Amino acid sequence: MDVVRRKGSITYADVVLSVRERCPEPEHPIYREKPRDLGRRLETLRFFTAPRGYPDMTCVVFNAGPCPSPDAYEDPGSEAAKVAAFDWSAVEEELALQCDDWRREAMSVVHLR
Repeated sequence: MDVVRRKGSITYADVVLSVRERCPEPEHPIYREKPRDLGRRLETLRFFTAPRGYPDMTCVVFNAGPCPSPDAYEDPGSEAAKVAAFDWSAVEEELALQCDDWRREAMSVVHLR
C-alpha cells in the first residue's frame, strides 16, 4: 500500500526486501520467498480488487525491465493511472481484514510432506 499511496512503482525484488524489513523474524515465510515466485501472491490481491471493481494495484509491481510489464495489461499506463487516482484509504481497512482472513486460512492448512 505504501507504493500505491506514493503513486509509485516497485520491483518484485524490492517487494520481498520491503516485507522482510517489516517481518524481522527469520522464520517468517518471506525469507524463503524468491522474487520470481511473487506473482502468485499478487494474484491473491487481484482476488480482492477484481470482484469489487477496484483498480488492479498489482500493476505497480514489475520485473527489473519495463514498468509495468507491457504484456501484463492491455494498456499499462491506463491501469497505473487508475491505481494512482483511486482513493485507497477508503478500502485499506477492508483489505487489511481480508489479509487477516487469508493469513488465518493459510495457517490452518495442513501441509502434507
